Amino acid sequence: MSRGQQDRQNRNQPRGRRRRRDADATRPLRRAPQSYGDESRRVVYIAAEGEKTERDYVALLNKAYGEREKFLLKFHGARNGLRPTEVVNLVIESASDPADEKWALFDRDAQDNRDQDIPDAMRKAADQGVQVALSHPSFELWLLLHFQQFTSQEGGVNDTVLRRLREHRDAKGFEEYDKASGDRGKGLDDQRGQSLLGREKDAVRNARKLVSLCSHGSCSARNLVHAPIPGPDTESYEEWTRRSGHAENCDPLKRDPSSDVWRLLVHLGIVRDEAPAR
Repeated sequence: MSRGQQDRQNRNQPRGRRRRRDADATRPLRRAPQSYGDESRRVVYIAAEGEKTERDYVALLNKAYGEREKFLLKFHGARNGLRPTEVVNLVIESASDPADEKWALFDRDAQDNRDQDIPDAMRKAADQGVQVALSHPSFELWLLLHFQQFTSQEGGVNDTVLRRLREHRDAKGFEEYDKASGDRGKGLDDQRGQSLLGREKDAVRNARKLVSLCSHGSCSARNLVHAPIPGPDTESYEEWTRRSGHAENCDPLKRDPSSDVWRLLVHLGIVRDEAPAR
């Protein structure tokens, strides 16, 4: 066979089929991408003490704003509830890497006797690079702030906040909120969630004002630090506290009423912070 005939025969044969099959045999199988597997989005890990309302709220943020602002919130909670230190531990354990963005959501809730646990949780969070969204008296205060300002000190008791939320004419679907036992009366079904959407700017504005009304006297949302969130063991507790706008020595148990969930929305870009220049 001449050289030209051999070249033509080689050109007519399928090329690389055996080599491609051998390469596939040694290549690790790739998992099909999951529904949240958009690598263009920032992943933020969030843990909360409950599993119903906070979970629904995080899902609402993902659905309404995740694609627009390029973030994915991965939620972790517990059916029977967690204490604040357990919330911080859970989000640390859930994150893939110590440098991942992590937020812990928990309440003051005086009825649960957590006065010692909250300071411990705050300091551990500061050591481990976890941001805390503390609500005083409860997460429901953050929901109420979507509809109105609330400045009454409640000592960690949730009754008045719940009554205002149920009675507000614009809080559609909240009329029976938390009236059933367990989690059956909680959560953010379609109507409740829809009544919150579009009011985030009002909620952030109302929550920011509460920082300036803190009983400490030196707290102000104007002092909030917007520097990138660092990893573990990179900030002192005082530096970490200033990220909330509260003074370095402000006792978190006395931030009544307040809700730092607004910081999460600003951090995600859902609401642009309107703090005036200092």
